[in-house]
Amino acid sequence: MKYRKIALVGMMGSGKSSVAKALFDITKIKCFEADDIFEKENNIEIKDFFEKFSEFEFRKKETEILKRIVQNDEFILSAGGGAPISKINQDLLYNPKIFSIYLKTSADEIYNRLKNDTKRPLLNCDNLKERIIEIMNSREKFYLMASITIQTDNKTPEKIAEEITEKL
Repeated sequence: MKYRKIALVGMMGSGKSSVAKALFDITKIKCFEADDIFEKENNIEIKDFFEKFSEFEFRKKETEILKRIVQNDEFILSAGGGAPISKINQDLLYNPKIFSIYLKTSADEIYNRLKNDTKRPLLNCDNLKERIIEIMNSREKFYLMASITIQTDNKTPEKIAEEITEKL
């Protein structure tokens, strides 16, 4: 296996966390869930942090977490959905030492996965499907900077993990 530093990027609801766990089962490389680390370290849910502070403050703390994770000799990173939008994070996630994978998921699939989720501050709106498409369109160019793209619709996390390991 050529790569032991793996970063999963993609829209919220694309399956990054589930795929990271499935990849761990195959590779035994330690997983890091950036959003979970944020919540544990700050003792607050992301949605509450957004309300109390701001997305800008969240993104600063997110970058600090990513900086620490990428220093590891090996890792599987499930990056937050918005992590790749900043230049600093692009430099961290998309470098030759890290195999980055964009988990591309359709708007319909994201909608079906997240329609009952109340923990996503950017999706707290009246027209969820429209908002998902808007966010996806604004982030797609950043996700496409990844080493490879894998379509996730109608695939289990285990199947996606198998596809990824074939490319490692």
